Amino acid sequence: MTTSTPDDAPAPDAHAPFAQAKYQIRFDWGIAGAERVLPGVHAVVVVDALSFTTSVVVAAEHGIAVAPWPAGEEARAGAAAFAAAHGGIVAVSRRAGPSTTGHVHPTLSPESWAGVEASTVVVPSPNGGAIAHALGDRDVVVVAASMRNRSAVADRLVALQAERGERLVIAIVAAGEREHAAGHGAGADAGGAAVRFAVEDLIVAGAVVDALVARGIDHTSPEAAVACAAFEGLSRATGHLISASGSGVELRGIGFAGDARLAAERDVTEVVPVLRDGVFVVG
Repeated sequence: MTTSTPDDAPAPDAHAPFAQAKYQIRFDWGIAGAERVLPGVHAVVVVDALSFTTSVVVAAEHGIAVAPWPAGEEARAGAAAFAAAHGGIVAVSRRAGPSTTGHVHPTLSPESWAGVEASTVVVPSPNGGAIAHALGDRDVVVVAASMRNRSAVADRLVALQAERGERLVIAIVAAGEREHAAGHGAGADAGGAAVRFAVEDLIVAGAVVDALVARGIDHTSPEAAVACAAFEGLSRATGHLISASGSGVELRGIGFAGDARLAAERDVTEVVPVLRDGVFVVG
């Protein structure tokens, strides 16, 4: 696999201790984690349960393609230009309130996608959106996963392996939550933001690993195996865990408890959003 890196950056080392290079299924956190495990990978599964990848999946269920984009003022102009070039719109903040034009405003909330009229929506997100956007120019298949489509994602990856006729190496990247902190301390991601553990992403990442193992792709790294064991051991409580997680409580506090409910629904759709030319489409 060929990956692009800045001119002054060292090439990723497949033999580094945290690359998980000997394993077919790898697991790490954030953009920095994706970089660690990318060497030799053929497919990347991005997980941001609350709420980017759940929103991508729900949007796909409504026939809407999503372009992942980083969040922030600096990225806003690029998002608007990309939307204009693709005849789409840019998602607004969850807190934007009802539209004054009568049109439905899509947001990061999975509940916001019913009734959206646009065929393509650029969705800025500091977590899953930023990761997927960063992977857009890599020579890998990028898939958006949630609890809603975790078995369909596994089926798609098994089919990709069959098409290749040889082993498909898979990296599952959990977004976590980026918390802006001073400096670049331990756990810092791109831009100096610390990546906070997110229980909902661990559970969904483990659910994807579990589905792959059930289909015979079971050469997992220790990191992926632990995520899978977390899901297996807590499988009957995933709805509660997602809604009671820090992110779930935070969303409930601002009036979006339904996001956690949609994020916890398991295997309710066959759609598999795949990143093509910077846009997640069903394929």
